Amino acid sequence: MAGAYGIFVENVSFESEGYKLLGRIYRPDEPGKFPAVVICHGFPGDNKNTDLAEELAIKGYVVLIFYYRGAWGSQGVYSLKWLDPSTRDAVKYLASLPFTDAGRLGLIGYSMGAIPASARLKANPGLKTGVFIAPAADFGLLAAEEVLETTITMLLKTCNEKLKGVDKGSIRSDLLWVLENSNPIENIKDVARPIMVVVGTNDKTTPQILCRLLYEAANEPKGWAIIDGANHDFSEHRYHLMHVVLEWFSENL
Repeated sequence: MAGAYGIFVENVSFESEGYKLLGRIYRPDEPGKFPAVVICHGFPGDNKNTDLAEELAIKGYVVLIFYYRGAWGSQGVYSLKWLDPSTRDAVKYLASLPFTDAGRLGLIGYSMGAIPASARLKANPGLKTGVFIAPAADFGLLAAEEVLETTITMLLKTCNEKLKGVDKGSIRSDLLWVLENSNPIENIKDVARPIMVVVGTNDKTTPQILCRLLYEAANEPKGWAIIDGANHDFSEHRYHLMHVVLEWFSENL
């Protein structure tokens, strides 16, 4: 569907290990090949950053918002273990499209989307840059024995049956698996591409001081953007969020 601002928006699907994953493409409504970005949503994915995708498309980027296995209508059962395989295949799908410049691919990881975004940047040197928005940086803090039950209860309440196959036991297993196998603060140490971390000073979910841990662990070149007063959703600060993300991609993608 062509938009009023010179962009084209369409629902898409692609295969990932035998499952059909759903998504939506935002792109300039004109001929050519364009730099492209995959957005990795958080848990459970209420904030889809569609306004950010639209703004990026208006400014000349192809953007894929997609839903992990078991999330928001995608086939399969949801697990934190499947976030990276889902993202791997989302990147592969986006790179294959005729209007994508496959040599200029980037990632955005929002909140718990830091898990697959950091894993992909570590594993795929073809990705040029990544932006982490309010990232869940260190699962050593979320899955520590003294807070594990609190974290599980919070995530289960947030999930509220929006994700397939999620229960208390699966969340416990997943959190411990991420801690051992794909902790963003550990993944990022092996990333040699420019990354930026964007935080809000009024974020009570992933506070600035915890997001800073990811930034500190990252290699240069890296950026740190603070948006004064912004909460975890940046609900009153969307313009500022879009501005800093666009500026970063204009310089690094």
